Amino acid sequence: MNLQIKQRINKLQDAIDRWLSPGNDHLREAIDRSVKEGFFSFPDIKYQIQALKKSIKRGELIRWAEQANHTEWISEKKKVLCLHAGNLPLVGVQDILAVALSGHHYIGKISRKDPYLPQTLLNSLKNDGLISGRWSVELPDLKGERADALLFSGSVHSVDDLLEKLSELDIADNKTPQLMRTAHFSIACIEDNSSETMHHLADAVFRYGGKGCRSVAMVVAPFSLNSSKCEFTDYVESFWLKNPQHEKPSGSLYYRYAYNKAAGIEQAWLDDFLIEETEHEPTEPFILHWVQGDRNKAAELANKYRQRLQTVYVTDPSAKIENAPVEPELMRDAQNPPIWWKPDGQDPLKWLIELK
Repeated sequence: MNLQIKQRINKLQDAIDRWLSPGNDHLREAIDRSVKEGFFSFPDIKYQIQALKKSIKRGELIRWAEQANHTEWISEKKKVLCLHAGNLPLVGVQDILAVALSGHHYIGKISRKDPYLPQTLLNSLKNDGLISGRWSVELPDLKGERADALLFSGSVHSVDDLLEKLSELDIADNKTPQLMRTAHFSIACIEDNSSETMHHLADAVFRYGGKGCRSVAMVVAPFSLNSSKCEFTDYVESFWLKNPQHEKPSGSLYYRYAYNKAAGIEQAWLDDFLIEETEHEPTEPFILHWVQGDRNKAAELANKYRQRLQTVYVTDPSAKIENAPVEPELMRDAQNPPIWWKPDGQDPLKWLIELK
């Protein structure tokens, strides 16, 4: 790693520390505004801020650069368009930092679902000379930018329409190099019902209302839902006391509960969330699918739903899920991944520094 990259990491770390400091009035105002306008709950924003404070450290940035083989400064800057999701607060931080660390030129489409928080980070980085570029909540504001590369996180169903819109605005087209992350959910494979396991499972499922790709939408356990639902719902209620669910489901969730009841499907109705004992692919929000089985069953389901799967979580650091399409991660880290984690198995920093 050359001196220029080391210096940039040091400068980036200083900027992040100032951005996350309690004295940053701009961030505090953005948090207040996001809560008042109903974008996110305060507990969820607080959790994300605390997670970023833990994950964005100089040593972790160095590790990220080393893993991405970022040893030499790029010779040619590219215009990188980041289309940020807004399903979680500050969900696009990794992409922003990847562009800043790579040295490329940043163009950003900020989500209408998270319009304030990311811009405080971008303004801080721009003031410190770590980001050059422009961004907006409105895509037409970026008309004519002609991006050299595209980073996208979101639904696979929106990709074609998105590329058509980008082409109309002369921003990007089908020939533009693209890193598309479209995974939708994660699976947890648990092997006991200890207090620690149930606590981490509740957090992995219910944090952010289960809206993240790292959120658990299916759990594989050696015991049935019926034998454990009373105990597990106690952990859920304890979680909700401290972290009330921000977004409520539509009335269709109750109809699903009624259908399950008529069909004799084991389930647990939690008013704002449904747990059902089925192996159906997780496609609907506010539903946890409970499957009785072992590691082999977890591998089977991971392969079956691999196109929409982000990762498989385990509780034992030494656990292996043989023949699974992804390497397992620890469930306790489900909602606070390291800054160098690889969405959909792709390292955005490595991808950016290898752009041709």
